[in-house]
Amino acid sequence: MSVLQLPVRYYRDYAPAYDYAYETLSLPLARTAFLLVDVDGAYYDEITQKTIVPALQAARAIKMPIAFVHNDLRLVADEGNIVFEIWGKTKAIKGPSAWKDYRGPEYVENVRPLPNEPNFPKWGWSGFHDTFLDQHLRALDIKTLICVGYSVRACFYGTIIDAVYRNYRVIALRDCVAAPEFPDTVDASLPEGGWINRIMIRQIEHLIGYTSTSAEFVAACQAVMPQTATTEGNGQARS
Repeated sequence: MSVLQLPVRYYRDYAPAYDYAYETLSLPLARTAFLLVDVDGAYYDEITQKTIVPALQAARAIKMPIAFVHNDLRLVADEGNIVFEIWGKTKAIKGPSAWKDYRGPEYVENVRPLPNEPNFPKWGWSGFHDTFLDQHLRALDIKTLICVGYSVRACFYGTIIDAVYRNYRVIALRDCVAAPEFPDTVDASLPEGGWINRIMIRQIEHLIGYTSTSAEFVAACQAVMPQTATTEGNGQARS
């Protein structure tokens, strides 16, 4: 069985450490899947194209199982629904009528699901709640999820914490996630661009699981490919 050797980072939340730790995980390829959360739309197109697309291409090149989840609030588009009540007050989304013309997720170039890559609709923040994602992954005997997508403060976080509840190992590619900052949390001095992203990534690394990067994941995928795939100009392997 092929094994993916993936460098990871986590945060040691205890004295006297309070800093990052690093190691390399040995992940059986047959039991590892690549999960994309809410990567439809073009809001984060720069991040998607720069880091998610190369990681997705690398996962496809080694035939790693891939799954998508996306929002479809038509599933709960009822008057009196609490989601619309709260979103109407915090996001100015005025009830179920806001979704009446929704025709499904739209993807930018290079990140559209392929025919063999399931795309599960969800009505809330978690890609596991009231969906068939868990059944799909268990049928494949998946134990580890390589996770990318948006937003790290909402749907991405809701999905990965539910993954842990179901006993999946979570590895988030930290340069493949993002969240919109609030006006008072933007901080250009931080590598994450603001406090929302910094704290949410820290939250993942001390409570949920591990993080890695797109480049580290791509390199790990290339290392398990047949030598001919890396020397004969396979475009996906070189991305």
